[in-house]
Amino acid sequence: MPDWDFNLIGKYLLLFLTDGIFGYFLQFLGYSLAIHAFNKKRIQPKPFLLMTIIFSLLAFGIRKLPISFGYHTIIITIVCMIISYTLFKTSIYQTVLAVLLTVVSILIFEGLVVYGIFSVILGSDTVDSILSEAPNVDSSLKKTLLGIPTNFLLVTEMFFLYRILPKRLKKGGSDGEAGKANS
Repeated sequence: MPDWDFNLIGKYLLLFLTDGIFGYFLQFLGYSLAIHAFNKKRIQPKPFLLMTIIFSLLAFGIRKLPISFGYHTIIITIVCMIISYTLFKTSIYQTVLAVLLTVVSILIFEGLVVYGIFSVILGSDTVDSILSEAPNVDSSLKKTLLGIPTNFLLVTEMFFLYRILPKRLKKGGSDGEAGKANS
């Protein structure tokens, strides 16, 4: 019988759950909310959940590719736009805006949370050492835990955007139509 390391198996299971749910799923829930908001699409649970799961799985696969850090973000952004446009029949222009806004929001929130708040709480040396550790289960789990507040902020922002943006667009608040009437 093989010698099982149940401690390591437990760590991998915890990493899978935290990274899968609080990492990928929440982040791409934010993407999906933004895409629905900008396309003025009403959320229907099955397609919305399907969109979020597809984006999450694709992002997970893309992030496992042996490419330099940063390129995966560009590839994920492009893939999300193409999948949303082709599979979920969204407007390409609105989808590009939504995805780019989401990427910018993630960068801002990561900067504020990880380098701002956590650097104050844990110390900048500790945060830097966590982010620069060689990839293993423990370091991946620490990085995932650092990213959870960012993803909650993203989902909160995109939920408010989903609730507010379509109403403003209907009233002519930000689509340029209001300005045409006055000129």
